[in-house]
Amino acid sequence: SITQEQLEKTAKTFRQVCQPKHKISDDVADGVNRGVFAETKEFKCYVSCLLDIMQVARKGKVNYEKSLKQIDTMLPDNMKPAFRTGLEACKTAGKANGLGIKDHCEAAAVLLQCFYKNNPKFVFP
Repeated sequence: SITQEQLEKTAKTFRQVCQPKHKISDDVADGVNRGVFAETKEFKCYVSCLLDIMQVARKGKVNYEKSLKQIDTMLPDNMKPAFRTGLEACKTAGKANGLGIKDHCEAAAVLLQCFYKNNPKFVFP
């Protein structure tokens, strides 16, 4: 299992890929960990980009098996149970009312907010 420091380094790397691509300011990106979610298309697509890189989701749909693996390999032990709880609660979040959200950026944003609400140890790059 990895340390908190290694996790932060990895998160920074992911962010460096998605942030310039979607023109997101540090302020907007940092807001996520305080529960502040921008309502812009750019922000939602930035979230989708990060969830894809982290292999949590693909185009706004949860990749459940991969996510479980990522939790086991990419997180310090003290964070694993909370992330598993969040994953369980949110695995169908992008498929609201069984209709499915067509826009993958929109679906990713819904997913992120679900994770935030259901994971007491929530962190996001």
